[in-house]
Amino acid sequence: MIRNTVRALIIQNEMLLTIKKERPEVGVYYTLPGGAQETGETLEQTLQRECFEELGIDILNSKLVCVREYISKNHEYSFIMKEVHAVEFIYECNSNSTTSYSSQADVGQIGIEWLPIEGIKQAVSQSAELSKPYKFPNTTNDFFKEYFIGQKTEPYRSQIFES
Repeated sequence: MIRNTVRALIIQNEMLLTIKKERPEVGVYYTLPGGAQETGETLEQTLQRECFEELGIDILNSKLVCVREYISKNHEYSFIMKEVHAVEFIYECNSNSTTSYSSQADVGQIGIEWLPIEGIKQAVSQSAELSKPYKFPNTTNDFFKEYFIGQKTEPYRSQIFES
């Protein structure tokens, strides 16, 4: 079964709001907030709900920046995740909150952290795993390379990333 998911890019003062996770088999890593669409929800309602559950914040406005496909069995964490095939809708979002808390944490979620964009650029452009300041799953790492380092050309939202 294919499911729709949303991801939030919330950037304030050159910082990106992320979910900090830890798994015994993987260690500590960072992901974008978001999750699966429920029956009867619009994508924007899913984005609002997921950001409130995981971050404790309300989204003021959002703009779709890209759509990508995610098939878990093709990625490095497939041994943890159940069989997932998702179409991800990634939104740039604004919030009036600079503080956040989790009302309903994800499995493995150990915190919420604002990461500096410059640190993310450094992490995704380095090849040696040990020297990276932050660890991202490969699909997130690839997206960040394109989004923060690659050429952002308009209309960005029409690009489809396949993973």
